[in-house]
Amino acid sequence: MNALLKSQAEPSRHYWMLWISPSPSQIKQIKQLPAEDQQRVLMLHPKKPAHLAKALEMAITTGNYSSITLDRDAIPKQQQAFLELLALRNHTHINWITQRPIMNSACQLTLI
Repeated sequence: MNALLKSQAEPSRHYWMLWISPSPSQIKQIKQLPAEDQQRVLMLHPKKPAHLAKALEMAITTGNYSSITLDRDAIPKQQQAFLELLALRNHTHINWITQRPIMNSACQLTLI
């Protein structure tokens, strides 16, 4: 049991939940969370969207965030995959608000 506890990350790490530019409906979602979870939520409203990818990269590598919730359109497509990989390596979950478009058979054939 001690080996399992030592292998886990520090309890103080992965503490915060980061929401990027939450909409009014998402803010209602946050307010419906239990009180102890509400106290762990940070909301970020970036003034310069161009700097958002670098800021998220830094946030992920600190290891302080258990999850990051944001709109997929806020990040350039080429950086989304990099951020997903970085989050996976740092035990951070990225919650994308918008989904990728479903690929039809024509799109799948062009990939082949």
